[in-house]
Amino acid sequence: MTGGAELEVGLGAAFLVVNADDLGYDPEIDRGILESHQGGIVSSASAMVDTPFAPAALAAAPPTLGVGLHAVLDPRLDRGAARAEIERQLARLEELRREPASHLDSHRHVHRAPAILEAMAEVAAPRRLPVRALDPAMRASLRRWGVPVADHFLGDADLRPCWTLERLLAILPQLPPGTTELMCHPGHPPSSTRTSFGPEREVELLALTDPLAFGILRAAGVHLVRHGAR
Repeated sequence: MTGGAELEVGLGAAFLVVNADDLGYDPEIDRGILESHQGGIVSSASAMVDTPFAPAALAAAPPTLGVGLHAVLDPRLDRGAARAEIERQLARLEELRREPASHLDSHRHVHRAPAILEAMAEVAAPRRLPVRALDPAMRASLRRWGVPVADHFLGDADLRPCWTLERLLAILPQLPPGTTELMCHPGHPPSSTRTSFGPEREVELLALTDPLAFGILRAAGVHLVRHGAR
């Protein structure tokens, strides 16, 4: 995978961050995420840090995979408590990963709540850490705080699976100029974690590792990058 800093691109270029959520959630999910990077188009992952599986998952993640924090937060937290918890989880990730996080987002998108979004912005802005923006309103709010954000976002966790091969191949040639984050959930059926989102992960894994996806990105001139790389 080539970092965006090494690319010679002109105005109107399209950049794509393919981010796999839930690294550290379950060993079989972790295995699928790493496979989707090593043999597919996943360029980035968001990690939970307080599970029993997080240390092994972060140790196994190669340097070529951008790894950010998938913060697990109580949506009822006030701004101060949310900030403290994000700071704690971020420090834990950097301890396990032995390098700074590449970005921030949250499990179940709890940072949509205004107090948590402000807390995340306060943590991210001085570090220049990108934060996931789900819609134009979130994007504008984060930019007012001086937080880097992708220009576009794709993904819907309520679709199970979201990324079938057919849907993925339909969207990749249509990416607009700028940076798009595509959220995905590849993996194998969980072995240790109880979740209703299991077999669908294999569908996404197969789509994200299909050679046709690589071919379409090349044909469309889309640059596959990690968070913060242009």
